Amino acid sequence: MSLEGSQVFPAALQPGAVVGRWRVLGTLGVGGYGAVYRVEPLDAPGRSFALKLSLHPDPARALREMALLLDRAWHPNVVRVHASGRWPDPVEGLPYFVMDCVEGMALHAWAEAFNPTFRQVAMVGGSVAMTLGVLHARGVLHRDLKPEHILIRPREQVPVLIDFGAGDQTGAATLTTTTLPPGTLHLRSPEAIRFQQLHWRQPELRYPYNAADDLYALGVCLYRAVTGHYPFPPEQEPELLAVAITERLPPAPRDINPQVPESLSRAVLRLLAKEPEQRPSTGEAAHAELMRGLLSGGSAAFEAHLFDEIPGTPKQIRRPAWPAQPYLKPAPRAAPVVESPRRRPAWGWLGVAGCLGLLLAGPGTWEVLLRGWTRHTTPEVLETVSAPGGHKLASAPDRPHSVPVAAPATAALVVAPKEEPAPVTTKPPAPPSPKPGRTLKTATIASCMAGMACASAPLVDRPTPPAEDCPQDARAAMSALKIDTIQWAAKFDPTTRSDFVTVREGRTAVYTVGSEGRVRHGSMLTGTLYVGAKRVYGRFTQLRQNKTGETFPVCIELWFLDDMTRGVPRSEGGDENTAVVPNMMSVRSIWRYDE
Repeated sequence: MSLEGSQVFPAALQPGAVVGRWRVLGTLGVGGYGAVYRVEPLDAPGRSFALKLSLHPDPARALREMALLLDRAWHPNVVRVHASGRWPDPVEGLPYFVMDCVEGMALHAWAEAFNPTFRQVAMVGGSVAMTLGVLHARGVLHRDLKPEHILIRPREQVPVLIDFGAGDQTGAATLTTTTLPPGTLHLRSPEAIRFQQLHWRQPELRYPYNAADDLYALGVCLYRAVTGHYPFPPEQEPELLAVAITERLPPAPRDINPQVPESLSRAVLRLLAKEPEQRPSTGEAAHAELMRGLLSGGSAAFEAHLFDEIPGTPKQIRRPAWPAQPYLKPAPRAAPVVESPRRRPAWGWLGVAGCLGLLLAGPGTWEVLLRGWTRHTTPEVLETVSAPGGHKLASAPDRPHSVPVAAPATAALVVAPKEEPAPVTTKPPAPPSPKPGRTLKTATIASCMAGMACASAPLVDRPTPPAEDCPQDARAAMSALKIDTIQWAAKFDPTTRSDFVTVREGRTAVYTVGSEGRVRHGSMLTGTLYVGAKRVYGRFTQLRQNKTGETFPVCIELWFLDDMTRGVPRSEGGDENTAVVPNMMSVRSIWRYDE
């Protein structure tokens, strides 16, 4: 079906437009997959509802969300669905469904605008926990719980969960094509990030999202409400943010905001535990921990308001300061797994024994070997190696609602030492003749070591990254930046003069050289490097403008200028996880990542 003939754009319906039997009153929000409008029934004007219109011709995602809300997610604290249909064609049009229009504020905005008491926040958090417990018992997972998806009705102080677009239920078909479901990085659980770091080269695998992930996200939401800050800042670079989530303990809420009751601070930290078994096992258990302080002798502390008000400015709160060094406590690590030592092949031990025997042999043996090995040899010729230059970069877009997770920790970038030019001589002076025994002993040691090194496994030529389409929001961002289908230069490390650098597989960043379209010189591209046996591939998914700090989802890939192919050839050096590549490269915006 094509919408080219329609007179309106699905993501920009104007007041007065009619969708089915509903009249549009205004826009409530637009995302990557759908747009939400305030509407009223044509036959009952004056009553407000929310209409969610899918922006994707494939109805699978919208139909799945609607089925989840109608089938198993019904609950007083979950938004209700009242009608559904397709537009503009009733058979082939874009799917939509109509829900309650919740007159409320997002959890974090409500906390700062109304400055409620800790009792009210604990009651709201406990209510959300109980709601999650009911949904989890029915096999329903929200999978994208964030403060924006917990709306608080101001009059009743009642939370309502919205936006189950990423939700899942037992038995539902899998729609995601990535390891992790759509979500937001600073709200992902440590175990989800670890899974991504371990299996990021296996996109066919799917993370088994469960109730513990939803409860961890609830902990992040409550931490933001009572402190005014997220436990791990979302503006942090993705690779550093992933390390902090998996490796560091956030400050206790009471350390940020001393007014937080001790029992509430402990309950929130329990939800943020690094291991799922250390968190409350169910929503009901989380509710009990959040309510514990209210039922004990310290309940008076819950009557205080969240934040201090600025004197002379009613309803203006003073947000507590975030510490300069917040992550001083490393997370406790699990006991290491002790592996049994690997046995060397019999031939390997024989080779080592032979080398040791030669080292221990007497001068006579070295003299005989010297005469036999050097009878027909020629002086060693030094080889000169010229490394190829030039690359191409392509990046997969990091959508605001779905940020890819850093692969194996942080991608290290090590500057290779610059080679000194060798002096040109017509005839090098002959070095003094060393003693035969010493020369051959040195050569034999080197030969043995080289032989043992060659006996190790060769570099594995791992498969190239899988093909995938560039998401729609990244395409729109690249068009707005005027860089769609553009190729220009970038550097791994703009601070060094070295021609070559050593890069590690995993999350990394490069910096643009020169301005292109609306992208400033020195802007940062973040994404993932894939190290193969012969080439290094790069997919960059987020662009951060230099100086302004604005971020955009993009699809940019690493290319090689000389032969116009994806990836860049490796130079000598490195191993299975690291590679020596030219510091200067080429990056290219694309519409699709091809294998």
